[in-house]
Amino acid sequence: MNNPGKNVYEYVEIFLRRKWILVLPMVAGVVIAGAVAINLPSYYRSTTMILIEEQQVSESYVEPTDRTPIGSRLNTLSQQIMSRTRLEKIAMDFNLYKSSSDQGAIDKILSRIGLKDSSTGKISKEAVTRNMRRDIDVNILNKKRSGSGGEAFSISYVGTDPSITQQVTGTIASLFIEENLKVREQYAEGTTEFLQSELDKAKMDLEVQEGTLRRFKEKHMGSLPEQLEANLRTLDRLQLKLQSIQEILQSGNNQLAMYERQLDLTTGRSSDTSSKPLEQELSQLESDLKSLLSIYSDNYPDVIITKNRIKEITSQMSDESYYEDSIDEMGQHDVELDILDGRDLSVMAELSTLKSKIANYIQREEEVRDEIKKYEHRVEMTPANEQKLADIRRDYDISLQNYRSLLEKKLNARLAANLEKKQKGARFRVIDPANLPEMPYKPDKKKILMVGFMAGGSVGFGLILLLEFLNPAFRKPEDFTGVLNLPVLTTIPDFKITAATAQVRKLKVIKNKKKVNRE
Repeated sequence: MNNPGKNVYEYVEIFLRRKWILVLPMVAGVVIAGAVAINLPSYYRSTTMILIEEQQVSESYVEPTDRTPIGSRLNTLSQQIMSRTRLEKIAMDFNLYKSSSDQGAIDKILSRIGLKDSSTGKISKEAVTRNMRRDIDVNILNKKRSGSGGEAFSISYVGTDPSITQQVTGTIASLFIEENLKVREQYAEGTTEFLQSELDKAKMDLEVQEGTLRRFKEKHMGSLPEQLEANLRTLDRLQLKLQSIQEILQSGNNQLAMYERQLDLTTGRSSDTSSKPLEQELSQLESDLKSLLSIYSDNYPDVIITKNRIKEITSQMSDESYYEDSIDEMGQHDVELDILDGRDLSVMAELSTLKSKIANYIQREEEVRDEIKKYEHRVEMTPANEQKLADIRRDYDISLQNYRSLLEKKLNARLAANLEKKQKGARFRVIDPANLPEMPYKPDKKKILMVGFMAGGSVGFGLILLLEFLNPAFRKPEDFTGVLNLPVLTTIPDFKITAATAQVRKLKVIKNKKKVNRE
């Protein structure tokens, strides 16, 4: 049994037939929505815009210590300003979230759920804090939206009183500006204090390294790497000086031999080698030493032995008894001269002076050789000292570099702190003050009426469909198709009984009753 579905015209006929069932709920919905819209309190929103200005001094002169992104900075400031103590103070100053005569139903609901003290009629502090956090909104604006060419953000607050809403918004904006200045100043001062403490540690470490370097230089003075060139030049100069002294000694020995031969000839003594063994031995030793030094160094054993022997002979020859013995020997010559003539005495005096000079030069030669040894030792120790000094200087340079870096950062941090104190750094500036709202932000009464109207209409449509489903009826011949197998002979139209028709029917019924009674 198939019953074809209804078309659009049939549905329209149904709704027209039951139009009051649709109209009444719609009217009721609009009335209820209007009542709700009238009784709901009006909320106003006040908004202010704050620009984030860059620091007024070029970063090439003063580098800022705080480079926190705007998102992170606002998040930190919001956490501080949205703290319970701050919000409670603002609510207390402006007498926010207090009960009023037109909010009795809302107060009862808050009392039942524990957000309001029923005995005092005040909302709890936790509810106040939660409501303020809900009603405060902070948004970061892009450059195009802010229209200022820089980063900006907006602060808005929603309240029931336009004037108070404006004041609260301005107060919150002031807190953001003050807190930003305070945080940046504290950040700069904290950075300065930290760098100062690190600088003190670096200075102590640098002083330790300087002491180590100073003690090493004092201990190895003369054999430092930077003194190598001077030592080599001094060594060359001493070698030349030694060579000059040796030439002078050679000349003096030759002159001494000449004077001795002269004296021997004068006194008639034989020039036998046995008469002057010390002079001959000294001459021979000096010749041998010169030959040895041309082959070996001063530390060679034969060189050392020869030098020691020369020193002994020179000491003996410089002794006055030696010359007195020589004079006695000459006085005991077989010629047996009682008194030497003036020329012989002059030769003896010159001989004594020459020997004294030779002894002096021999001593100077020894001193020069000692100096040469000393400078040779310095030159030999220079490579080892250079390695040790390189290790010490490496640690010293690291400490010095660290100290200079910290000193530079500390000076920059001090400049940044002074910049923040004078409010020349990055700061917040209000470019759009908090406005005084003229129209309510919410509720939107038009939307509420529209919702009531649509809700009533939905209820009316539902009731019509429900009645049609619960009370089906055949209203045209096509409705019998598929239900009855008998053909439809005729249809009786739906008679609409008006007031006049009902009166006529009543009169007909009365007449019919009289006829029946008569019969």
